[in-house]
Amino acid sequence: MWMVLNSPSGSWNPVERLIFPAPTPSYTIESFPGELIQIPRRDGAQVPCLFLPFRHARFLIIYFHANAEDLGLSYTFCQVMRDLFQVHILAVEYPGYGICPGTPDEAGIMDNARAAMDFAINSLCWPADGIKLFGRSLGTGPTTLLATEYTVAGVILISPFTSIRALFENQVGRLADFVEDRFRNLHLAPRIKSPTLIVHGMQDGLVPPDHGLKIYSAITSRRMLVTPAAMGHNTSLLKD
Repeated sequence: MWMVLNSPSGSWNPVERLIFPAPTPSYTIESFPGELIQIPRRDGAQVPCLFLPFRHARFLIIYFHANAEDLGLSYTFCQVMRDLFQVHILAVEYPGYGICPGTPDEAGIMDNARAAMDFAINSLCWPADGIKLFGRSLGTGPTTLLATEYTVAGVILISPFTSIRALFENQVGRLADFVEDRFRNLHLAPRIKSPTLIVHGMQDGLVPPDHGLKIYSAITSRRMLVTPAAMGHNTSLLKD
């Protein structure tokens, strides 16, 4: 069951702001009528999500957006993805992003991610083997972790990082030792049992392409790596 959305609250420290730089909310509770829903977490909190159904879809994609986005900024991409691939889309908001209350951290993001998966399986009655998990940048964190907990139809990782600390090492060197490690995608990769597609642009200046290559090499299930030569970290996925 989903309910009326609440307003966000809370703040976080400067280090968390560097790791989770949430943009100014691009949408309100009145945005996307009939498509912006709220689903319950086990702790009683509510998770804003976009649910974009497609008639007679064979698959449902659970989408986890990038770091500097929220559901509003992801809406057009989700629409195009739904129509192009003829799938249902369930896009998940993170705590502290958009109109979702809470603090953006790994635990809160995973609580939201698991709530979305539970909603898809138990409320929408959609089987796990009909679900594809799709994450971009920050979104590859919850996508990878969920993929170790469920066997799904497929996993899509766009510009994945090996871990938050490793990503910071590329930018600030030894100062990254002061950053608590989280979303250890490389460590988790061997536990992914579903077919996995990794797309990592060779011009990515934020997450070096070798992060994606390392994760690809660590996955033991069926996998594919695509490395577009001209693609950067923020290149639109709606282009050719």
